[in-house]
Amino acid sequence: MSRFLKYKYAWIAWALLFAVIEISAILDDDKDEGDYTLSHYLRRAVGTFKTSGKMTKANWAARAAIIALLSWLVPHLRLLIELF
Repeated sequence: MSRFLKYKYAWIAWALLFAVIEISAILDDDKDEGDYTLSHYLRRAVGTFKTSGKMTKANWAARAAIIALLSWLVPHLRLLIELF
């Protein structure tokens, strides 16, 4: 089995596991307060769950980190799509 084929299967497995975990978190009716999905944590970090109405330095830092991650991730995902 080629190296790229192994990574292809690893990415597929990761995506499926992520989907199962997120969907189960969304559909779980017995959540405790503070049990959130990844999207809830990201929204809280970047300041879209505004409690005080002001953006903090931590919110801006989180936004910058997410932009940096996405700018690195997009070319890698394009390469991954070409493997399929």
